Amino acid sequence: MRRLPIYVLIDCSESMIGAGMTGVQTGIETMVRTLQRNPHALETAYLSFITFDSRAELKTPLQPLDEVQVPKLRVRPGTAFGSALLLLAERILQEVRRNQPGSKGDFRPIIVLITDGQPSDDWRPPLKELHNTASIGNFYAIGAGDDIDFAGLKEVTDIVLNLHQTDEQGWAKLFVWISDTLSTASMGVADGDEKEVMLAKLPLSIEKVDDTHWGSDHRNDGPPRQLFLYGLCGVKRLPYLMRYGFDPHHGIYHPTAAHKLDQENADFGERGGRLPPVDSRVVNGCPDCPHCGSPGAGSCGNCGTVFCGGARQDDGKSVCPGCNAQLTINRGDNGGFKIRASEG
Repeated sequence: MRRLPIYVLIDCSESMIGAGMTGVQTGIETMVRTLQRNPHALETAYLSFITFDSRAELKTPLQPLDEVQVPKLRVRPGTAFGSALLLLAERILQEVRRNQPGSKGDFRPIIVLITDGQPSDDWRPPLKELHNTASIGNFYAIGAGDDIDFAGLKEVTDIVLNLHQTDEQGWAKLFVWISDTLSTASMGVADGDEKEVMLAKLPLSIEKVDDTHWGSDHRNDGPPRQLFLYGLCGVKRLPYLMRYGFDPHHGIYHPTAAHKLDQENADFGERGGRLPPVDSRVVNGCPDCPHCGSPGAGSCGNCGTVFCGGARQDDGKSVCPGCNAQLTINRGDNGGFKIRASEG
């Protein structure tokens, strides 16, 4: 039997935290259930999940739909897209059957990429290796959010989509579209048709990006559109992530949200090591701590930990929740100090 391999690459960087990760988690669960009810998909489609953050990880090797268990997605820093492409090439070589004398191999794989940011590694050599070593059918690159390098995605594939609505409802519509497209593909190959997959009709919240669309709107020059800072709750000593958006008119970052993180994300030793520190003067305030609700934040000059205002004691001093140092307020030269940033 000829199989239709489907590889889903999911960006699990910390910029996906919140509605993005919740929407993707719910979406892939719905997508798998939908495809499992489709007799054509059950007959032909095999599914694999690969995630990438600071590294790429195989969550689900290529397997029949009725055996697929949806992976639990977790956010971590970094967007190692190049590593994901290398892992994809490796898995296609290992898992996709090639034509043999007297018998046909699998259909060419379908690849679905979902990302909301810019790669943090060199992805062009891995992309070249992928094309040199693997036969790829349809590659759909789906960008979501304000920090997408659409020009880069157009180097990856001609089929680039922009998800405008990035709340949970928008993600739900995206995965309905993915399910419909994959169902159409599985029906076609079940009938012996290996032509290019027909895209299901796009909802209004998803736009196909053409060669003239991304030029001036999605340039990759200037400061990053988003900034991410780690914090530890000064009361509960639990980690959280602060998200900022860049205001180009004033040259500063404004806080947009704060998200709780798992305890395993409290390892600050690996945070921001490859990024230059941020001057506090370009950061306009901070969101309230999502653990204790305290406003304000500070940075430890001893270990670099950023912590919420709940660390302040009655005497005006603060205890760093990272290293337990007793701290006094010191705003540095001209009122600024350096803050360690996350890769997001």
